[in-house]
Amino acid sequence: MEITLSGSYDLSALATDWTDLESRADGGFFLSWQWIGTWLRTTGAKPLLVKASDAGVVIALGLLVPVRIRRHLLSISQLCLHETGRTACDAVMIEHNNFLIARSAPPALATDIFKALQSAGTGWEEIVLGGVPLSLVSAARVAGLHIETDRISPQFGVELSAGPQDWEQTLSANQRAQLRQSRAFAGKIGPLRLEAAADARQALDFFEKMVVLHTAYWQGQNRPGAFATEFSRGFHRELIGTGGGTELLALSAGDQVLGYLYNFRHSGRICNYQSGFSYSGDNRHRPGLIAHAMAIQQAKDGGFQVYDFLAGDAPYKARLGKPMGSLFWCRAQKNRPLLRLESAARQLYARLRGKPSGQLTSMPA
Repeated sequence: MEITLSGSYDLSALATDWTDLESRADGGFFLSWQWIGTWLRTTGAKPLLVKASDAGVVIALGLLVPVRIRRHLLSISQLCLHETGRTACDAVMIEHNNFLIARSAPPALATDIFKALQSAGTGWEEIVLGGVPLSLVSAARVAGLHIETDRISPQFGVELSAGPQDWEQTLSANQRAQLRQSRAFAGKIGPLRLEAAADARQALDFFEKMVVLHTAYWQGQNRPGAFATEFSRGFHRELIGTGGGTELLALSAGDQVLGYLYNFRHSGRICNYQSGFSYSGDNRHRPGLIAHAMAIQQAKDGGFQVYDFLAGDAPYKARLGKPMGSLFWCRAQKNRPLLRLESAARQLYARLRGKPSGQLTSMPA
């Protein structure tokens, strides 16, 4: 097996290799070429390519952007896995991040990649791992790297391949009652429908309308929302325009649109990425609850295995879904005295404050 790290490669050849490996891997939407290719085009990033091959067959790929940052009094060289190191660009929030690894690859390949990166001679001091599973964190630790965790976020989702055909029977009695109440309240306007955009043009139209509702809600909370920058809006327009794995759903009651869901579809999994709803002061008006319930049932009827709420601890995720592990935002560091000193200072500061160093916030349904 050969593991290489290179800054010289042809993008069209990379696209071919990536899509071929995708068909032999379980990477999910965030590691699909639709996401990765859009990320490369919109950010202009020039990452290093890590590639593992066995007998001439590619079995792993990853893209690492080299950056140098100043943190406190330290100047630190980083490699960012499928991120740029620029806040505005990374705010699109990759999740289920990892190296893209073939199903046939040796179980310890991720550890072998981290070991190879340590001997690659690029001068990096830490690898930024954003939105990764515990398995990748463990692989970095086994490779001898020190892990500094910035935050851990729970994941919730619905296992659609198990349980009764009527998914709602898996909910608590109180949750079913709230759902009936919300449907009855919205149904006074007219029949409820959850319809997918028919094509890319309509999907982009749904997206723009969702952004308006999403932004209005978050501005009401004195927060900017997920689409506050031109970059984030441009990234998603490009992503949606490529078609394929994106899904925009409109919830309507009669002729009145109540809101939108923005989902990703890949390999039997639907990931709910964002949403925008028209809220009111009446607590019976819960368009997000109705939309998710209808989307989950549609996904089950369509043969999908998982409806994934992605990272975050918003109450509606726990009410509608079940725990599905956690995602980690962390840094895998080489053994450097100044980094160890920084780590000790960070831990002391966290203890003095009496709380964890990182928190996530999520949008309510």
